[in-house]
Amino acid sequence: MKSPFLRFVFALLLPALLAAVPLHADINLAFTAFPNADLNTLADGQVLQARGGLIDFQRGVTAQSLYFIAAPPSVVSQKLMTWSPASHHELDVWLHKALPPHPTLNDFAALADLPDNKSVNNMISVTYNYTPGSDSLQLNKSEQPIVAALHGQSQSKGQIVSLWSQILNGRINDYLSGSLANTNYTSSSDLILPLAEARSLLRSDPKVYREFQPMLSGTPVFNQHRTAPTQLYYECFDIEDTACFGTGAVYLSSSPATIQHADVEYFVSSGIYASVELEQLWPATIGGKAGTLVWRTDMVSTANVAYLHGTERLASGMLMLQDVKQAVDAFRSEFR
Repeated sequence: MKSPFLRFVFALLLPALLAAVPLHADINLAFTAFPNADLNTLADGQVLQARGGLIDFQRGVTAQSLYFIAAPPSVVSQKLMTWSPASHHELDVWLHKALPPHPTLNDFAALADLPDNKSVNNMISVTYNYTPGSDSLQLNKSEQPIVAALHGQSQSKGQIVSLWSQILNGRINDYLSGSLANTNYTSSSDLILPLAEARSLLRSDPKVYREFQPMLSGTPVFNQHRTAPTQLYYECFDIEDTACFGTGAVYLSSSPATIQHADVEYFVSSGIYASVELEQLWPATIGGKAGTLVWRTDMVSTANVAYLHGTERLASGMLMLQDVKQAVDAFRSEFR
């Protein structure tokens, strides 16, 4: 390029050329719902979303999202590991706490700090009025008589803290030891094994399954114990005006080209059988900004979806997209 004029034109076009090549060469979105998306639209904060189709797993509903954060992948990854949705009131998460690799009952002391609101009070009422075999709480056979023994007693928050600390700690120990694979509870319609639900969710999308199976194959989800969770947690959140408890494990896999996260919530006390949240992060330059391209999928198994068909089931997917978008917006707000 010897001509001064051509050099001048190239200098004018260079910013536009850079903006038009938003991706790192190693990024591959073929396994996602956005293989041909115009990623330049993400530069101004847009979140691309796609609801899952009518998957074969009748209790499953899925959704995918794609967005950009103007921060390095290592920073975004660390925030994903430590982020507490409880700091955003609009998400109706009353408590979210990280746990040590081998928690004890003392690690659940924060349950005493649950707010005094309608959702939590409904949970307390449900706990004290539980009868074995009821769908109101998702308990295994050893947990059912412990909770049923509270029936008719005066309600005590201290008793609630002690009871749910015991149940949550037991579920986590079962997960880490591998015995959760055989833990089940009977709903009004089926025998539910939470880890089998998680496997069914993952396998419901073959492309996503192939992408994340190498990381998850060594976890209790697939009856292995080679891979220790990067983070354990427990939380309390609202489902239809009633607080629910959950326990989950987060896994991390990184390479020079990408970072993968997997959040498997293998026990929820009611409303949801299991949920899986997956993220893949790539370094990217979009709209002249250097940062991280984040792909996310949310997969949920719930009894309510099993009774929906056609447009009703797709509508449930749209509601899920709204909830995920709200969570993504809350997460990204902490980078501003």
